[in-house]
Amino acid sequence: MDFALYRTIARQGGVFTTAQARDRYSDWEIRRLVQAGRWRRTRWRGVLVDAELPDSPVVQVRAAALAVGPDLVACHSTAALLWGFDVLGSDVLHFLGPPQLVNRRLPGVQVHPSSLGTDDAVLVDGLWCTSAARTACDVVRLAAPIDGLATLDAALRSARCTPEHLAAAAAEQAGLRGVVRLRELVPHASAGAESPMESRMRWRFIDGGLPAPEVQVGVIGDGRSHYLDTGWRDARVGAEFDGLEAHMSRQQLTADRDRHNWLTERRWTLLHFTAVDVYRRYERMVHIVARHLGISTPRRS
Repeated sequence: MDFALYRTIARQGGVFTTAQARDRYSDWEIRRLVQAGRWRRTRWRGVLVDAELPDSPVVQVRAAALAVGPDLVACHSTAALLWGFDVLGSDVLHFLGPPQLVNRRLPGVQVHPSSLGTDDAVLVDGLWCTSAARTACDVVRLAAPIDGLATLDAALRSARCTPEHLAAAAAEQAGLRGVVRLRELVPHASAGAESPMESRMRWRFIDGGLPAPEVQVGVIGDGRSHYLDTGWRDARVGAEFDGLEAHMSRQQLTADRDRHNWLTERRWTLLHFTAVDVYRRYERMVHIVARHLGISTPRRS
């Protein structure tokens, strides 16, 4: 074992190039170490990983960063992954460079030239990436509209940035594609949203023309307190997203029904929606809520 090389590997988070390995080993020795399971190859030519390191998204990003070159920084959903608020789960890794950048084609990697540059890059877990607020704003501008509010909520929930940071980053992106939609969403972002699907449901309500709902609506009384995913307190209407994990046990179902009855006794209307409603039947979902709010049918989403 060459300790100098392994110090380099450790410093780089378990990934290294064949060029670095050749400083200490011959090509035959490198092949032997791969065949013996000490090292493993990545999908990028010339980049290896210490086989004792379990594969993970972060390891993949480290390997890709070596493949694209040290002058680029992680961005978009890849940077969001490093910051801990990725809601897209993309298989494509994204890197950013200067405006004059010549695209570097690699499998599973997309390289973006940036008019804003990379001088504000931040080191996260040993990898350079765009700042948390800039990352969130980039994702919102370039991703599908339904993922925008979910991204902003997740960024705030991660505590990696503040609403003020998001507003400032959005202002810096003036003139870029999708920035108008971004600026409309930033005031609605909330760290209180507990899941991306709750955020997507809330976005459907806002985009559908309903009054912006409150997040994590607290209802307190008789020594008890319950919180609704989202709702309109004045109308006593709440909306909850039910995922696949809901009611998975008899105890959960009993507690849920007790909670529902307790809220009903206090004249709350509690509406339940699923992913099918959010993605495919959202117009119907918005109309149901509008009816319970006692308002005219909102504009078509």
